[in-house]
Amino acid sequence: MIPNLLILALGCAIVFLVGQRTRASLAMFVGLCLAAGTANFFLIEFKGQPIVPADLFALSTAASVAGGYSLFLTPRLAACLGAFAAFSVALALGCPQRKVTRWDAAVNCLGAILLVVAGALQFNAVDIREQCAVKVDVWDVRGSYGTQGTALCFLSRAQELTPKPPEGYSAEAVDAILAPFADGPVGAPPDMAPPNGDIPTLPAAATDDGETAAVEGTLPYDGPNVIAIMNETFSDLSSYPGLEDANAAPPFFREVAADALASGDVYVSAMGGGTCNSEFEFLTGASMGNMGGGVYPYVLYDLEGVDNLAAAFRALGYGTHAIHPAEASNWRRDRIYEQLGFDDFDDITTMEGAATFRDLVTDRATYERALQKIDEGEAPQFVFDATIQNHGGYDTGLVPPADAVHLESEQVESAEVDEFLAAIRQSDEDLRWLVDELNARDEPTIVVFFGDHQPGFADWLFQKTFGHSVDGSPLEEVQQRYRTPYFIWANAAARTQYGNRLAKIADADVTSLNYLRSLLTEAAGLPETPQDRYQRALRGALPAINLNGYRDGEGAWHWFGEAVESDVQQRAEDALKSYRIIQHAQLFGG
Repeated sequence: MIPNLLILALGCAIVFLVGQRTRASLAMFVGLCLAAGTANFFLIEFKGQPIVPADLFALSTAASVAGGYSLFLTPRLAACLGAFAAFSVALALGCPQRKVTRWDAAVNCLGAILLVVAGALQFNAVDIREQCAVKVDVWDVRGSYGTQGTALCFLSRAQELTPKPPEGYSAEAVDAILAPFADGPVGAPPDMAPPNGDIPTLPAAATDDGETAAVEGTLPYDGPNVIAIMNETFSDLSSYPGLEDANAAPPFFREVAADALASGDVYVSAMGGGTCNSEFEFLTGASMGNMGGGVYPYVLYDLEGVDNLAAAFRALGYGTHAIHPAEASNWRRDRIYEQLGFDDFDDITTMEGAATFRDLVTDRATYERALQKIDEGEAPQFVFDATIQNHGGYDTGLVPPADAVHLESEQVESAEVDEFLAAIRQSDEDLRWLVDELNARDEPTIVVFFGDHQPGFADWLFQKTFGHSVDGSPLEEVQQRYRTPYFIWANAAARTQYGNRLAKIADADVTSLNYLRSLLTEAAGLPETPQDRYQRALRGALPAINLNGYRDGEGAWHWFGEAVESDVQQRAEDALKSYRIIQHAQLFGG
């Protein structure tokens, strides 16, 4: 408690001096505290966690999407606003106005500067986590803020923004882990135990014929077009207890998934927001489970030269395109897409006149643009389409009566859920259009489709359907809010032309976003990089991982850091250790 009060006292003193020790400066500081608390309240309501330092780098994105959510006044918030008004009136009536001379102003400004410098030096000199015994649980940031104080926890997280190398990290360790996968599959022991106690190993992945997939001929590579669709908030609510037989499932999606090369549930690290982290996991194959909560790589790090899907396709001679019908600056996509290796980026400014649903550009409009990119290119094309049609909130009232959907359930009655389902139903129909269009074309095309996260009301829906709060629930139940459906599908032309290359993957019904890249490579018969082969082997020991924890080879979920109680779990832990080393090298090792 005392360190939090000291931090607030320092902030108050700085604002007081900058404001020339006037009563208005005191009101300003209290007002800033009230604004921060109010922002925290609404962020917790919409995203389930308080403000973390990384959020400050994404203020423009937050402002851009805030219009989709409805703010509301609670009795407690109203009391806080009333108390602030009373405090301001008391200051105005009870504190006399003082005249400030030039000398006073100079001394006050100098004092403020000295306090800022002293605070900055102290911030750099003190390890808040160690010296103040602060532990911010990255998987329960809200709980940590509540028990240890917002100011102290916020500053502690700020100190942790620069990633530290994981245990056992070195260039030699990276080489040793990847060596079995550098030139194709080689023999390796099936266990995951580190050979020298330091460097974990993985069994090598093998192709069906035991040989390494290789690029034949000259560029561009002779392969199918690939359209990757990250569909905004696409979720199957029928996975919640009691909604299995309701009209919550997207019916056409299920038809495609049943005929896909790979399909099932993909576990993500975002819920109700944080779309950029789903993009990051899919495109790079890295996991937010290795980075912790409150981190947004798109807005924090330079991703120039980082191995990723767009760069891999570009190296094969593919044209690479990104589509997102919103502001280009959201999550710094205008910079990040260029760093990742996309040839061009179609944002909202290129979609003038596009069809809308709930005032948001439809999925079909983006699919038409993706097909246009394929038609315009001479070589095979890779298109990454981040849709926006289903974005929250879901109380807009903009669904046309003809498109309205009502959840057929006595257990759940919500206009918000109904609007969400109407949007999903529209997405399902747009997907039908795309599949029919691709099957009617001669261009071989692979489609990867997945939802980026569940809607913001997932917490409420969890409590309603499970009958208890998510707090204190086992990890298997917690993960319910972090799973979305996916498929990897080939059109008729791709099956005809590349049928001998395509592979149906039977063991991918439960996976996570970081594996979709290697699953795509395997299913579509595309050339594999050492990273792809490594991840295929990794998936055997660690089938799914996200921000909350991981799933072992026998299907059991484990929190990070929990005691190891079986050989299977130990194998997963060893795989996780190697994965952290490889991921750090990929992102920060140059």
